[in-house]
Amino acid sequence: MDIKILRYFLQICKDGSFSKATKNLYISQQGLSKSISNLEKEIGVSVFNRTSKGNELTEYGEYLKNKASTIVYQFDILTEGINEIKQKNKKFLNIGVPFGVINSLSFDLINEFNKIYPDIILNIKEYTDSKCEEAILNGDVDLGFVIAHFDKNKFDYKLIKHEKLYAIVNKNHKLANHDFIDFLDLKNEKIIINSTESKVHHNFIIKCLENGFDPHILIQTNEMILVTDFSKRNEGIGISIHFSHTPNCKINYIPFKDESFTWDIYMVTKKNTIIDDTMKKFMDFIEDNSIARNNLILKEDVI
Repeated sequence: MDIKILRYFLQICKDGSFSKATKNLYISQQGLSKSISNLEKEIGVSVFNRTSKGNELTEYGEYLKNKASTIVYQFDILTEGINEIKQKNKKFLNIGVPFGVINSLSFDLINEFNKIYPDIILNIKEYTDSKCEEAILNGDVDLGFVIAHFDKNKFDYKLIKHEKLYAIVNKNHKLANHDFIDFLDLKNEKIIINSTESKVHHNFIIKCLENGFDPHILIQTNEMILVTDFSKRNEGIGISIHFSHTPNCKINYIPFKDESFTWDIYMVTKKNTIIDDTMKKFMDFIEDNSIARNNLILKEDVI
């Protein structure tokens, strides 16, 4: 017997009519009538007398009303108790993530982890690159991701993803057909890049200064995806990673000739942190999936 239909039946008893009950149950009168009809078929008796004056409970209906109230009440207590046990068994994991990393790792990866470990609640906090490192060291999060370069004496770490950085060039721009970008190509260009607190910004400035010029930064943003969006509008040349899910009909992603200009993602914990079971499940999952993805990329490169 469906507990939902018992709730329908009790609502009709409370409201005194089918029409009033439908408004409180947010169900059509036809649907409610069908549910009660199915209930009567299941128990083999009529629970209402349909008369010109309305619907009156039969003797069976009175009996069902008393028993159904107890059943629904006990079912609610049972459900509440089970939910309390579920909540007690849930584990919470606080994860620090620099802006852009979730897009790079893929939301699908997080969703897949949630399916495999539904009792682990991921509390993901986004920071600028430097603030994320601080959050991990201060214990504000259990573990996190950082961007190279960082003080490896302070962390236990594992390289998760090696990302190339690209010049994102509108297809109408004079540099659009270049196979590679040299930093000197950008000397007189307007640049769209992450904020000054990001490693991309810091490393880009250093590379430009090494090549003898101070770049013209036009737009800064914490969101790497916005760098791509502004580049599409031909506001300037963007410096970012390649978001494969982003339509690129208006832009070209051109790699830098300098192969040391990269965006490497590490999964880290504070040095000598004790790894509990919840952390280990997440870290193993990320590491296993990063290996699988890197192997796929290597195969695609060979092909």
